[in-house]
Amino acid sequence: MRKTILLTFVTAVVILWIGSGIVMKALLAPEVESKISVDGPSGFFGNPTSALVREVTAYNVGRRSQTGDSPCIGATGQNLCRLIAQGLKICAANFVAPKTILNIEGYGECVVLDRMHRRFSHRVDIAMREEEVGKALEFGIRRLQVEVKSVLPEKWIGPR
Repeated sequence: MRKTILLTFVTAVVILWIGSGIVMKALLAPEVESKISVDGPSGFFGNPTSALVREVTAYNVGRRSQTGDSPCIGATGQNLCRLIAQGLKICAANFVAPKTILNIEGYGECVVLDRMHRRFSHRVDIAMREEEVGKALEFGIRRLQVEVKSVLPEKWIGPR
C-alpha cells in the first residue's frame, strides 16, 4: 500500500514539474540547460522559441491541383498570390498560430498565412509563385532547422 501511495505521489510531482516549464540542469550534463514544455496543440515537446528540425516542402500558390478551389486565398483569407508578388515570404504550418514568423535554415523568415492537411502537422510548406513549379519540385522534402520567432501584429499583414 505504501509503495502505491509513494508511486502516485512521485508521478504527480513529475507531471506537475513537466507542465510548469521550470528550467533545470540536466543530470548527466551539468553544463546544459533544458526547458520542457508542450508546443501548442500539436503536442511537440521542446522550447517553442528554439529551433527544431522539421520537414520542409514547397508548394505553388495559384495552382488548383496543389491548393484547393480558391488557389490564391490562404487559410487566413488573404490573397497569397498578391502577397508573394509583392515579395513577402509566406509559408503554411499547423503547429503555430497564423501570422507567426518562422525562421527556416537556408531560406530565411516567412509568415504563416496558410494551413496544411492535418496529416502534415509536423511540416512547414514554403509558398512559391504559380510559375515556379520546377523550383518547388527541385526543393523536394528537406529536414531543416525551423525556429518560431513571433506573431505579427494585425496591422502588419492587414485584415482579411
